[in-house]
Amino acid sequence: MKRLYFTLILLVTTILTATAQYFPVDTARLNNAYKVLLQNPQSSKSQSDFFRAFPDNWDDFNSTYKYSDKDGYNLSMYSRAYEHIKALAKCYAINDTLYCNKLIALSVGATLDADAPNHLQELLHYVMQQRNNVFMYCLSEIEKGHQMQFWQFYWSNIVDGQSQEEEFEVLYNINKETYPCLVETMSIAFKYFNNKVLFMEDFQNMMKIK
Repeated sequence: MKRLYFTLILLVTTILTATAQYFPVDTARLNNAYKVLLQNPQSSKSQSDFFRAFPDNWDDFNSTYKYSDKDGYNLSMYSRAYEHIKALAKCYAINDTLYCNKLIALSVGATLDADAPNHLQELLHYVMQQRNNVFMYCLSEIEKGHQMQFWQFYWSNIVDGQSQEEEFEVLYNINKETYPCLVETMSIAFKYFNNKVLFMEDFQNMMKIK
């Protein structure tokens, strides 16, 4: 009887562990830092606390804010993605180099999709315009393969618009003398990813057996 009891306990524990939702980021800390930042948006400490609580890389970002239609999946973080990313955009007190390096880490390995990844990409374009010199310097310091990964995500889109062409021309012209190799990598990524990708969900649906 005792053996059966422990077997049942082990089985229940295994099931709960398998179905539990795991966030690699301390979401309680992140949500609390966001609330404090809303109350004190100009505070350097509030900005720093939120910045440090925010995910540090793509895997953590995606695990925190992704959408899932699985039964019982908690979508509370998914629903907060836009507001959190918008708050990250307003962390003006953070050192430029530290800020740009975090955005690079969030982008390397990222894949375009609706919602959180799309909002992250919008933030990249905004910061690139505001802090171009620092952003390009930080990119020039990482390995070339990771530079390509960054630009792949940066230029990935499903609509070929005039604004992308114009932005590319601006970035190319203002950086070609200082960062010729980086600009070359950027150009290759633009050629192959601008209007040449699908949202990840659409891509996955294409591969489903009908």
